[in-house]
Amino acid sequence: MTANTPSLLQHPKHKHALIFQELSESFSLECNICRLSVKGLAYHCIDCEFFLHKSCAELPPEIQHPSHPQHPLVLSKLCWDSSARTPCYGCPSSLLADYYGCHACKIELHVGCAAATLPPPEEEEHKDEEEMIEHFAHDHPLASFHVDVPNSIKCKACERWISGRVYGCRACIFVLHESCALAPREIMNHPLHPQHPLTLLVDSKPSFLCNVCRCSYSFAYRCKECDLFLDLGCADVFVHPPPRDDQSSTDDRRDQIHHFSHPHQLTRLHVKPELLATCDVPGEVISGDFYGCPDCLFLLHPLRAKLTQEIVHPFHPDHPLIYQPDQEIECSFCFGYEGDIGFECGDCGFGLHAACALQTLSATKEELTLNSERLHKHPMSLDFEAEQLGLGELDIVCCKCPDEGLTSTAVFRATIIFTSIACLCPLLLNTNSTFHPLVLRDRVVDEHYDYEEQYCDVCETLRDPELGVYYCEECNYAADIDCVIPKVDPEKSRQMEDLMIKQLDGQISSEEAEIEALKKKLERSMKNLEEFKKKRRQIK
Repeated sequence: MTANTPSLLQHPKHKHALIFQELSESFSLECNICRLSVKGLAYHCIDCEFFLHKSCAELPPEIQHPSHPQHPLVLSKLCWDSSARTPCYGCPSSLLADYYGCHACKIELHVGCAAATLPPPEEEEHKDEEEMIEHFAHDHPLASFHVDVPNSIKCKACERWISGRVYGCRACIFVLHESCALAPREIMNHPLHPQHPLTLLVDSKPSFLCNVCRCSYSFAYRCKECDLFLDLGCADVFVHPPPRDDQSSTDDRRDQIHHFSHPHQLTRLHVKPELLATCDVPGEVISGDFYGCPDCLFLLHPLRAKLTQEIVHPFHPDHPLIYQPDQEIECSFCFGYEGDIGFECGDCGFGLHAACALQTLSATKEELTLNSERLHKHPMSLDFEAEQLGLGELDIVCCKCPDEGLTSTAVFRATIIFTSIACLCPLLLNTNSTFHPLVLRDRVVDEHYDYEEQYCDVCETLRDPELGVYYCEECNYAADIDCVIPKVDPEKSRQMEDLMIKQLDGQISSEEAEIEALKKKLERSMKNLEEFKKKRRQIK
């Protein structure tokens, strides 16, 4: 808490006193003035769900803003029944909360957009003169200042939210991140495109489509020779790779490779974690070292680089799986399409997404056992001979799953997916093409044998007839519970969880990157739509 910040505040928007306190980051809270997220130190009511940013709580009833020097802007409450509400004057977002406005001129600003671009008080202005620069993208000089209040303003160059040190024209609410404002006009020998210089261009609307992230921007670097574009964010994150570790393998130390998925030679590059783009083969988020094509900005994750055009996979060892570059694969591991390409067996139709093939290509026997549990809710084991139950190679081992000690009536029979995997939930004996259920019994004594010579028909060892057992009366078939439903191995369960978490983390990262890219495209489409509507109204 700063020295001038009161610990208690009586605000006109709320009937109770507000306490200035650190709020937990684990809750999603919203400021009742600007409707933006509240984190850290803020004012709140201990009796009601009422929260205010410190900056919002201290807003004056009216301000003199450089974007509209003719009249003061008055703090106003949003009228929800207004059908002609215009977007904020400082950003393309609609007004959804309190705002500063001039009703005579119909100028309206989000409170955050107004507060973020207000000049400092006169006494502070003289104390610390703001640095000014001339920028080719704007007609007026840009001042250097610090933004520390929540707002909806985006950098005109990279279109990400502004905060921290920025350069901006307060009169036009034209704001750039410091790094974007100081970005060079020309880049020579860029790591991703070293053969030609890249020149920074600017347009009044997002008209430059970045060849890496596939999003449109108003600012972008262009190679005139190749007609390639890189937005400022993508141009900044690519760097020359650091020296290799001497302990790495020979394959991992290669700086150039040829890969079947691309016609040109690929060069080893390095990228910072912020890149939103994904691997072109396909969907893997790019970070750290990777391979890229300087001619056409093709990106390849190093794990994907290890894939060959034809693979022999332990899930389908009888036939090779062939890479399919131009079609979606129905994956036999994750059972989804996901818009992903991958590998497929031409004889059986067995398919694996590229990501799923990578995760399981070098799996050990134990890992295959763990992964196979995704196919069924009960544990699976390898190398169970289907012939022992009289099944053909195109029959999958069947089972009836126990439900609170009883047996389910569902029997499944399908084309086998993994020929060497059999379900270990209650087994069924195949006699005369009928599968019989195994029923859980408290006690079973086989009268054909002495009491001391009762055997389990699965493991063929002596069993205690006084203990519970799974039993088929028609076949006189008895199986120990542990032979039918093995005990859970905590270590294997942990390994399974780790494998699933690893895969889910990769899928989450990929989806987040795709969502972020889609958000950018949607925002630009909405902005273009408003411009088209505005032009149409002017013509009419």
